[in-house]
Amino acid sequence: MNTVVLKVSNLNKIYKNSNRGVQDINFEVHKGQIHAFIGENGAGKTTIIKSIVDAYRDYQGEILINGFSNKTPDAKKFLGYVPEKSLFPKELKTKEYLILLATLSNLDKQKASKDIDLFLSSLNIQDFANAKPYDFSSGQKRKIALIQALIHDPELIILDEPLANLDPTSRFDFIQIIQNLKKEGKTIFLSSHNLSEIDHIVDSVTLINKGKIYYTGAKNQNLNDLYYNQVIEEQIKE
Repeated sequence: MNTVVLKVSNLNKIYKNSNRGVQDINFEVHKGQIHAFIGENGAGKTTIIKSIVDAYRDYQGEILINGFSNKTPDAKKFLGYVPEKSLFPKELKTKEYLILLATLSNLDKQKASKDIDLFLSSLNIQDFANAKPYDFSSGQKRKIALIQALIHDPELIILDEPLANLDPTSRFDFIQIIQNLKKEGKTIFLSSHNLSEIDHIVDSVTLINKGKIYYTGAKNQNLNDLYYNQVIEEQIKE
């Protein structure tokens, strides 16, 4: 039986003074899978992701990570998060920044330093260790944000639009990185509206539109067809 790493139950969040938000959100992500979270811009993906990572707390429902409430330290140690856009301090160099974060997370500084060197090398950015990520390209910044998310060795990695605003080479690199993380036993939850580029790596999928789930489960056909059959056709019927 597959272990459920992420479980979202009866999640509801409506923004004040509007009818925007998400309603009755239920889905599961199983250990070792790459799970795609798909919807158009404004569908509700970011709202749900920010609720999962505990950036939003004013919602109804339950979110469990490895059986622990996402609000608890027990859950957070299993979770790594890479937002679509990352902010970096102007004054810190790459390795200084990452070691500072590791120290704030109570990780052993010496081990963290070695791990950071390995991450930088594996992502082919070892030459940027003494450069400032504030000045990096979008692809380089996303790699630093990924190291930041991985430094405490989480089981579940959430990637919010990991291919957005990247050049073709960087998108190809990130697809390979995601596949390698799966080979290492990580569970990947990634949001995207670019279906063709992630189609061949996805195991399971949740489709969201206008704040509601239209499908969640195995990827049993290519993502474009699945989205058309489960979302577009349902909208036509409505």
